[in-house]
Amino acid sequence: MFYLMNPQILPSVRLADSVVIEPPYVHKRRKTDEYILYLIKRGAMYLQEDGVPMNLQPGDVCVLDPACTHEGVKASWCEYFYIHFRHSSIRRIDENGMEDFRKMLLENRRSSIQSNIFSYEKCEGESLYLPKLYHMSDYGSLVRVTELFNDAIGKNTRQLENYKIQVACRVLEAFTEIARSYVTTETAQYVESQPRSYRVVHELLNYLNREYASDITGELLEKEFGGNFDYMNRTFKKATGETIFRYLNRVRINHAKAMILNTPLKMSVIGSRVGFSDEYYFSRVFKKCTGKSPTEYAREGMNGRSAAGC
Repeated sequence: MFYLMNPQILPSVRLADSVVIEPPYVHKRRKTDEYILYLIKRGAMYLQEDGVPMNLQPGDVCVLDPACTHEGVKASWCEYFYIHFRHSSIRRIDENGMEDFRKMLLENRRSSIQSNIFSYEKCEGESLYLPKLYHMSDYGSLVRVTELFNDAIGKNTRQLENYKIQVACRVLEAFTEIARSYVTTETAQYVESQPRSYRVVHELLNYLNREYASDITGELLEKEFGGNFDYMNRTFKKATGETIFRYLNRVRINHAKAMILNTPLKMSVIGSRVGFSDEYYFSRVFKKCTGKSPTEYAREGMNGRSAAGC
């Protein structure tokens, strides 16, 4: 079970804090008019929601639903974050057909990876999947969420101008990190069940986005991914609609366009920084992608006109 929410809308946060409880305290029976998210830091918490038990351990995230009654089951020592919030677009989704669900999450991630980071276009739709009950096994994500909640608590305490907006921004970012960790966990099993070629495409997309400035060749990719380049290229094109090097050039040119418009660097330096060792080849690829030479693109950018993408 998870909550589907529009991440383009900030949550309204009433409370953001952390607390330590210890015996003999037990959570009172209650039904709220808001959502409550718990993240367990240390100890254990024993709750039930509409009679369904939830034994929460360190790293567990739990969202309590305003449509349900929750209460403590037994006393325990526990330190945890709590976020009381509302959101105008949130709705609960019961998972049916987990394999299709995981496939959809993975396709959303692939669309995000393939998107142009320098455009205004939305690449993930209006969907953020916040799990109702989830253990954050990824330590890096857990640390990041902890930092964001601590920052939100600090801003909520100081109450400087616009502090509620800042609190909501930190909380939404934490929700996004939780959702991203959840998607990674949920899709791992699905990816492992797919043919190796399917997995390689996703690994290639991540690799090209990360290493675009390196000297990438077919031989290098064969060594990195342990397969025949021609086969990888056919599989990549079937999945994405582009060859590997067509996609790589698009990534490189998008980064080059940003540098041209926002730095004083020479074209030869920009080309080198995005992966083109030959300035003339850089210019040729740039013009093929945009319809303009780098110099023409820079001139139009100075005049406030934008050029087409790759």
